[in-house]
Amino acid sequence: MSIVRPDPAATPLDTSAGDVALLHDDLVIASRQRAREPELPAATVAAALATAVSPPLARYAVVELPGPPDSERLAAEFGRRGHRVFSLVADADANDVVKEPDTGIVVVPFAAAELDLPRQEAAILTLLASVRRTAAIEAAVLLLRDPAWADVAVRARERWGWRIVADADAGSLGPRLERAAGVIVTNDSPSEPESPRPAALQERRGARHIARTAGWATIDAAIRAMFPLASVIIVNYETLAFTRLCLASLLANTEYPSYELILVDNGSTDGSAAEFERLSAYYPHVRAILNTTNLGFGPGNNQGLAIARGDLLVLLNSDTLVPPGWLSRLAHHLADPRLGLIGPATNRTCNEAQIVAPYETYGDFLRFARARAASHDGQRHAIRMPMMFCVAWRRDVLAEVGMLDERYETGMFEDEDYALRVKAAGYETGWAADTYVHHAYHASIGKLLPSGEYLPLFRRNQERFEQKWGICWERHRLPPATPPEATGA
Repeated sequence: MSIVRPDPAATPLDTSAGDVALLHDDLVIASRQRAREPELPAATVAAALATAVSPPLARYAVVELPGPPDSERLAAEFGRRGHRVFSLVADADANDVVKEPDTGIVVVPFAAAELDLPRQEAAILTLLASVRRTAAIEAAVLLLRDPAWADVAVRARERWGWRIVADADAGSLGPRLERAAGVIVTNDSPSEPESPRPAALQERRGARHIARTAGWATIDAAIRAMFPLASVIIVNYETLAFTRLCLASLLANTEYPSYELILVDNGSTDGSAAEFERLSAYYPHVRAILNTTNLGFGPGNNQGLAIARGDLLVLLNSDTLVPPGWLSRLAHHLADPRLGLIGPATNRTCNEAQIVAPYETYGDFLRFARARAASHDGQRHAIRMPMMFCVAWRRDVLAEVGMLDERYETGMFEDEDYALRVKAAGYETGWAADTYVHHAYHASIGKLLPSGEYLPLFRRNQERFEQKWGICWERHRLPPATPPEATGA
């Protein structure tokens, strides 16, 4: 095994042009409706094999609350650097949302000057909810320039998990905002060292002050450190086409501000190892583990977990595609300390998290996932076992429950085993109805089907599971067929 770490001297990839050849609206990603074996059209496979992954990285959204019109705005800096910025402006005469041409900031007017403060706060929260829904905002920074809106900012943080950044140019912020904000950007010298504090699931006590002159990299790093670090682990074996599609979607759509990506290759000969080396050399948040042999699902993921630094831990199969907001929504669910393990809704799994998804193209997949997030916002359901094609949990749960059991040969039944262990420790297991991940299903282990090796492997691992737990394994049941959900606009 070798671990490839980011090269600090390497020149980052130029991602300004984007991954134009690989992911596009008309790319077919689901050519069969219910086959157990994965299938991509030959043209999609050819495009993936011919296109190295280099999409522009997604950026977190910024929402600016009303403030003095003549103050220097930190929001403009976010806009110039490619973040989606939405600025609420008190304007009784304006009705239309407009976009500033020089910064790209979306100006959202509201008329509430005639209301008293409590009703103004209620009006702003209603407007924030509308902007969040229509713009599909998940992880976001709430930029505050006026301490009068501190209560609004705190309620938005509690409701949606947004983090508060105060721009101190507007004057004194007051003790309440000092406590509520995670970062305060001032024109003064910083009052503490410039290294960001480690991310944690708990809110920090007191804000970190940063001088505006410290530079964008310092401000951005401090903002990202307000969010719990998530470690996303992908284990791959001989699935380069699927893996490139997965990574292209993940890098382009994961706007969650604080995550690292750990890629584990199990001795592939299809070029996957070289792809992982290239990505880890140029993306600072990507690391790679390159094995010389196929260690299997459990050991490969345990290698990733062993070097993960995150407070949130995610296992993601290489035959998945993720939409914008996927990680932010899973992280928001995991803020509930009762929850120990959670997965998403999907088109292909073995239990009730499987839903009818009528799309075929990447563009329709994105529209479907966005519409589902809006219609099922905040919803989750109990489940016997979140299948480990995509599953997330917290570090405190890992510390109590431990790593994946490696007795299960190659793969299968690790997720059944782990779900039982999580529940035995007193936690709930669930699936997030508002989070959707596309799953091709069995891209790697499905290669054992034609040779006849799959069923004997399944039975051996079933026997290991039953001997360990002293129970008879019962097959999962899919939910009753329901009409397909709309793909949205």
